[in-house]
Amino acid sequence: MTKSFPKTDLVRLLALPAPMRLLALLAAFRFLAVSDLALVGIDNGEVKAAEAVHSILRFQLQRRMTDSAATQVLALSRAGALELARVMDVEPGTVPHSTRSNSSRSVMFLDHTLARNGLALSLAGMKCEADGSPILLSWEHDRDRLADSVTMMASTNLLCRQPLEADGFAVCHGPRGIEGMLVEVDRGTEPVGYLGRKYAGYLEWWRQGGHSRRFDVETVRILTVAPDEKRTARLRNACLESTQGKAGGLFWFGAEDAIAKHGIMAPIWSTAKVERLPLWT
Repeated sequence: MTKSFPKTDLVRLLALPAPMRLLALLAAFRFLAVSDLALVGIDNGEVKAAEAVHSILRFQLQRRMTDSAATQVLALSRAGALELARVMDVEPGTVPHSTRSNSSRSVMFLDHTLARNGLALSLAGMKCEADGSPILLSWEHDRDRLADSVTMMASTNLLCRQPLEADGFAVCHGPRGIEGMLVEVDRGTEPVGYLGRKYAGYLEWWRQGGHSRRFDVETVRILTVAPDEKRTARLRNACLESTQGKAGGLFWFGAEDAIAKHGIMAPIWSTAKVERLPLWT
């Protein structure tokens, strides 16, 4: 039987020796910012070692016009994918890799991808206080595996279908046991009204047991990460309005700049009703 690359099993990938763990993460995520690698204990020496044997590609991205410097971005080369497949004893064709040409994506696409992947690395770097075991058990961002929909009543009193597609899905083992986290990464480009309708859809989807049917988890939260506190507050208000404040603990909101400054475990999160909470207590 062909062995496939286990791209969702971040615990296994992070347990690989250096620099294979870097190559494995690049295979799983395609693009990572160099500045985010420290979240999972990867230093510049590991990056340099992979570059020296041409296992990775590096390019620069000006994510925002206001950024003082370009973001250094890494991708896995074909040579790196072949070496990773050899070490992990998996079919080479199942290890995603990049070339210079297919790394030429739009700034909007790459900015969103790097924001999503940075959040995933933040989750992957978390450890349980009790025994030091990883909190993040698996991560999925494949659109086909995340897409769902729900039938709900529209404002016109007609049934409508609301598409639901999150940017990522994390399975975590926290103090409250196993739970799923659907992740929405907002870059300030979607109309607030559209996201409000999506929150109403998520509420109905949750009421109908969509999380259990689609992802086989009994407990789920929906995390929205926006670029800054101002945008986060707008989305939180849109959620309150569209859901009438129901199931307040289902929706959690955090600002990317606060996560970068204080860490993902800090009390920088807000539910639809309560502000300044940690993800776990």
